[in-house]
Amino acid sequence: MHTRLRTSGGASQGRGEAGFTLVEIAVALAVLSVCLGVLLSTISNGVRRTAEAERAAEAGSLAQSLLAKVGSELPIREGEAAGQFADGLRWRVRMERYGDAADRQQWPVSAYRISAEVSWGHDIQDHLVVLTTLRLGPKATAP
Repeated sequence: MHTRLRTSGGASQGRGEAGFTLVEIAVALAVLSVCLGVLLSTISNGVRRTAEAERAAEAGSLAQSLLAKVGSELPIREGEAAGQFADGLRWRVRMERYGDAADRQQWPVSAYRISAEVSWGHDIQDHLVVLTTLRLGPKATAP
Protein backbone atom coordinates (compact mmCIF):
# COMPACT_ATOMS: atom_id res chain seq x y z
CA MET A 1 0.00 0.00 0.00
CA HIS A 2 1.25 3.28 -1.03
CA THR A 3 0.04 6.49 0.51
CA ARG A 4 0.40 9.75 -1.24
CA LEU A 5 0.29 13.15 0.31
CA ARG A 6 -1.26 15.79 -1.78
CA THR A 7 -0.27 19.38 -1.48
CA SER A 8 -2.16 21.96 -3.29
CA GLY A 9 -1.78 25.60 -3.96
CA GLY A 10 1.94 26.15 -3.48
CA ALA A 11 3.50 29.07 -1.57
CA SER A 12 0.58 31.49 -1.52
CA GLN A 13 -1.27 29.56 1.18
CA GLY A 14 1.57 29.64 3.71
CA ARG A 15 2.29 33.38 3.39
CA GLY A 16 -0.72 34.53 5.45
CA GLU A 17 0.38 32.52 8.53
CA ALA A 18 4.12 33.10 8.36
CA GLY A 19 4.45 36.02 10.85
CA PHE A 20 2.83 38.85 12.75
CA THR A 21 1.27 41.79 11.06
CA LEU A 22 2.22 45.34 11.90
CA VAL A 23 -1.13 45.86 13.66
CA GLU A 24 -0.55 42.82 15.92
CA ILE A 25 2.90 44.09 16.88
CA ALA A 26 1.54 47.56 17.63
CA VAL A 27 -1.23 46.11 19.84
CA ALA A 28 1.26 43.88 21.67
CA LEU A 29 3.56 46.87 22.33
CA ALA A 30 0.63 48.96 23.56
CA VAL A 31 -0.46 46.21 25.98
CA LEU A 32 3.15 45.79 27.16
CA SER A 33 3.58 49.52 27.76
CA VAL A 34 0.33 49.73 29.76
CA CYS A 35 1.39 46.74 31.89
CA LEU A 36 4.85 48.21 32.50
CA GLY A 37 3.33 51.57 33.42
CA VAL A 38 1.04 49.96 36.00
CA LEU A 39 3.90 47.87 37.39
CA LEU A 40 6.28 50.82 37.72
CA SER A 41 3.56 52.94 39.32
CA THR A 42 2.87 50.21 41.86
CA ILE A 43 6.57 49.85 42.71
CA SER A 44 7.00 53.62 43.00
CA ASN A 45 3.94 53.91 45.25
CA GLY A 46 5.26 51.11 47.48
CA VAL A 47 8.67 52.76 47.85
CA ARG A 48 7.05 56.12 48.69
CA ARG A 49 4.73 54.57 51.29
CA THR A 50 7.65 52.71 52.87
CA ALA A 51 9.59 55.96 53.24
CA GLU A 52 6.53 57.65 54.77
CA ALA A 53 6.10 54.79 57.24
CA GLU A 54 9.76 54.99 58.27
CA ARG A 55 9.44 58.75 58.83
CA ALA A 56 6.24 58.27 60.88
CA ALA A 57 7.95 55.61 63.01
CA GLU A 58 10.89 57.95 63.61
CA ALA A 59 8.49 60.78 64.54
CA GLY A 60 6.62 58.48 66.95
CA SER A 61 9.86 57.49 68.63
CA LEU A 62 10.91 61.13 68.99
CA ALA A 63 7.49 62.03 70.44
CA GLN A 64 7.93 59.26 73.04
CA SER A 65 11.35 60.62 73.98
CA LEU A 66 9.86 64.11 74.36
CA LEU A 67 7.24 62.76 76.75
CA ALA A 68 10.00 61.01 78.71
CA LYS A 69 11.82 64.35 79.13
CA VAL A 70 8.81 65.95 80.81
CA GLY A 71 9.48 66.12 84.51
CA SER A 72 13.25 65.76 84.18
CA GLU A 73 14.52 68.11 81.46
CA LEU A 74 11.22 69.96 80.93
CA PRO A 75 9.53 71.08 84.16
CA ILE A 76 5.88 70.17 84.56
CA ARG A 77 3.91 73.42 84.39
CA GLU A 78 1.29 74.94 82.15
CA GLY A 79 2.73 76.18 78.90
CA GLU A 80 4.34 75.17 75.66
CA ALA A 81 7.83 74.46 74.36
CA ALA A 82 8.82 74.00 70.72
CA GLY A 83 11.86 73.43 68.56
CA GLN A 84 13.33 71.53 65.64
CA PHE A 85 15.45 68.39 65.44
CA ALA A 86 18.60 68.23 63.30
CA ASP A 87 16.87 66.18 60.57
CA GLY A 88 14.17 68.82 60.00
CA LEU A 89 11.42 67.35 62.17
CA ARG A 90 9.61 70.02 64.19
CA TRP A 91 8.39 69.36 67.74
CA ARG A 92 6.08 70.95 70.30
CA VAL A 93 5.22 69.95 73.86
CA ARG A 94 2.02 71.37 75.38
CA MET A 95 1.15 71.11 79.07
CA GLU A 96 -2.23 72.11 80.45
CA ARG A 97 -3.87 71.46 83.76
CA TYR A 98 -6.39 68.65 83.85
CA GLY A 99 -9.77 68.66 85.54
CA ASP A 100 -12.15 71.42 86.53
CA ALA A 101 -11.52 74.02 89.25
CA ALA A 102 -13.40 72.08 91.98
CA ASP A 103 -11.41 68.91 91.30
CA ARG A 104 -8.12 70.79 91.25
CA GLN A 105 -8.96 72.38 94.61
CA GLN A 106 -9.46 68.97 96.27
CA TRP A 107 -6.51 67.10 94.72
CA PRO A 108 -3.24 67.08 96.71
CA VAL A 109 -1.25 67.33 93.46
CA SER A 110 -2.01 68.77 90.04
CA ALA A 111 -2.72 66.62 87.01
CA TYR A 112 -1.49 67.78 83.61
CA ARG A 113 -2.44 66.73 80.10
CA ILE A 114 0.81 66.61 78.16
CA SER A 115 0.90 66.41 74.35
CA ALA A 116 4.04 65.84 72.31
CA GLU A 117 3.69 66.71 68.61
CA VAL A 118 6.25 65.92 65.94
CA SER A 119 5.59 67.21 62.42
CA TRP A 120 7.36 67.13 59.06
CA GLY A 121 6.71 68.02 55.46
CA HIS A 122 5.83 71.20 53.68
CA ASP A 123 3.08 73.63 54.59
CA ILE A 124 0.85 72.22 51.86
CA GLN A 125 0.98 68.65 53.14
CA ASP A 126 2.16 68.49 56.74
CA HIS A 127 2.40 65.16 58.53
CA LEU A 128 1.88 65.01 62.26
CA VAL A 129 2.32 62.49 65.07
CA VAL A 130 0.72 63.40 68.41
CA LEU A 131 1.10 61.46 71.66
CA THR A 132 -0.85 62.53 74.74
CA THR A 133 -0.56 61.42 78.36
CA LEU A 134 -1.53 62.51 81.86
CA ARG A 135 1.13 63.31 84.47
CA LEU A 136 1.08 64.35 88.08
CA GLY A 137 2.99 67.45 89.05
CA PRO A 138 3.28 69.98 91.81
CA LYS A 139 0.08 71.59 92.93
CA ALA A 140 -0.40 74.84 91.08
CA THR A 141 -1.02 77.85 93.27
CA ALA A 142 -3.17 79.76 90.76
CA PRO A 143 -6.88 78.75 90.52
